[in-house]
Amino acid sequence: MTSVGSRRLRSKSFERKLERTAYLFILPAAILLIAFCIVPMLGSFWVSMQKMGVDLGQAEFVGLDNYTKALSDRRFIQSIGITLKYTAVEVPLQMIIGVLLSALLAKNTRLNKLFRSIYFLPVVASAVTVGVTWQLVLHSNIGIFTYWLKWLGFADVNLLNNTSTAIYVVVFVAIWKTFGISAIILVSAIQNIPDSLFEASALDGAGKVRQFFSVTLPSIMPSFWFLLMTRIIGSLQMFDIVYTMTGGGPSRSTTTMVVYIYDQAFNSMNKTGYATAMSEFLFAGIMLVTALMYYIMNKTSD
Repeated sequence: MTSVGSRRLRSKSFERKLERTAYLFILPAAILLIAFCIVPMLGSFWVSMQKMGVDLGQAEFVGLDNYTKALSDRRFIQSIGITLKYTAVEVPLQMIIGVLLSALLAKNTRLNKLFRSIYFLPVVASAVTVGVTWQLVLHSNIGIFTYWLKWLGFADVNLLNNTSTAIYVVVFVAIWKTFGISAIILVSAIQNIPDSLFEASALDGAGKVRQFFSVTLPSIMPSFWFLLMTRIIGSLQMFDIVYTMTGGGPSRSTTTMVVYIYDQAFNSMNKTGYATAMSEFLFAGIMLVTALMYYIMNKTSD
């Protein structure tokens, strides 16, 4: 019994050493997480309860007044609606295009490899560069797209200055910029599907379309859910392409939440605290969406 007890003590001592070693390896990442995520989050909550300028000077504590003001701000509510509209259009199109392209480009042929590289090129480009370039392409006076339409005999088309079309132009550019990474991730997921599944379905008489819905889609669902979550989060934070292409116009028709928050923080006097309060609402919405997505993912995987 003594020898058994000593072995157990040595085993527990070894396990404690392993735990301490594990915590030691985790410590650097934990310090960075606390310093650059937790502390700024707490700091931003403090700022959101102040009335101050962008220099963070002459702060005046106002409590929850900034939050109540945001809830009654018509333009902020409008920016929420525009952001949700943008998300509702961009995310489904992004995922559909990504899934279809990944199915077409999954085989490692030379042509498919070439197209993968071409489709991925916009991903590595700066979002600001993409926004400015497309703004020039679609410009009503000097844009090459406008020139082609005139050459073909069409009337002048001013897509970026039209309140009914500007948001959809931004959606198109955003999809063009990012769909390559969705396609590449899904291509990798498809390539990891065992060939035996496709062979078995072929023996059962399943064609390519049936294999796509019965084998491919169910097998890539973890990657699909990951992309869906990240695209929703990214679309709720859309800023750079909108700001460089339209600046939130025309008539605020493309003023997303982040664009409006930026405008209040840096283009208005003593509204940094108010802008931070609005960003807290955005943070809470993203956290709610993330939690809901995780719940749906866990339910569908059971």
